Amino acid sequence: MIEQISEVQVLDTCQTVVSQSKDVKIISSNIPKLALKIYKLIEEEKLTLDEFKKCPLHPKNEDEEAINWIFIVDSLNFCFFDPNNKSHWTVTWKNEKYTGYFGLCAAINRAIEKGIKMTDMKTCSKLTRDQLDEILLGDDGTTLPLLEERYLCLQQSANNLLIKYKGNFVNCILEANHSAQDLLKIISKNFCHFRDESIYNNEKVAIYKRAQILIADIWSSFRGTGFGKFHDIDTITMFADYRVPQVLLYFGVLEYSDKLKDTLKQGILLKHGAPEEVEIRAASIVAVDEIVNEVKKLMAKNNMHKTCNSIMVDTYLWGYRRENAAILEDTPYHKTLNIYY
Repeated sequence: MIEQISEVQVLDTCQTVVSQSKDVKIISSNIPKLALKIYKLIEEEKLTLDEFKKCPLHPKNEDEEAINWIFIVDSLNFCFFDPNNKSHWTVTWKNEKYTGYFGLCAAINRAIEKGIKMTDMKTCSKLTRDQLDEILLGDDGTTLPLLEERYLCLQQSANNLLIKYKGNFVNCILEANHSAQDLLKIISKNFCHFRDESIYNNEKVAIYKRAQILIADIWSSFRGTGFGKFHDIDTITMFADYRVPQVLLYFGVLEYSDKLKDTLKQGILLKHGAPEEVEIRAASIVAVDEIVNEVKKLMAKNNMHKTCNSIMVDTYLWGYRRENAAILEDTPYHKTLNIYY
């Protein structure tokens, strides 16, 4: 029997880690400045619910096919850096070059254009490993790391959805009855590659980065309406990867020990579940929650009636890194090869 998560478990377990952390600290005094920056972007409508929809790679339709597209993409959405590959994985679609997550979206769209119906679970379940490798092949013959793991994740997603939910992720959403937390439980229970947990000081820590981003992508794609309506969407935390912590470190919201900084500057990989790795991810989740609370205080003070949650703050921070890569070049970030982010 799989232990069911509770809606407070992710944030609560991360707060416990932060209280015991040795190598990562949250510098709360630097949060108001970053919160004000985000508040102004929301006020000026430069950070809205439409950020997902603005991307030309994302579905424009709001239907069951769009949901299955998001489900398949997020089943493969992890680990885009390869320490053994000096070339940059790039995918061209409609005369535009894309890397990382956007490269994955482009690869899936390219496959659909070629007649491979990636939104159909029967099609996905019948794909061979070689066929998936070809779908994900970069422009210059470069490949993504963890190809075997991606294939297994795709197979599990497609097969379990066929067996338990008639091959349609909408049925998971309907079972959750507009609750993000109930959907998180459904995803965690039925698709183990989304079950992102670690042990820290003999206690379980729930992170659930990819499961939560799947829910957030559906919410964003549908602008919080229809299949994307979740009454408790604000309980979803940020998505603890390796780039958002880098931006938090750059803004001085996170602080690393000298030992950890030296490790990262040397390019040493951290194992998933290593104490330092758990501390970085947990601190990021708690810090973004504190940023959201600070933004909401500013909203209340200025009588602003707009949405702000961890999803939106994560969207801003993740985008900031992509748009300011050169500025962050000297800011260390942790690297790890695993399927969880």
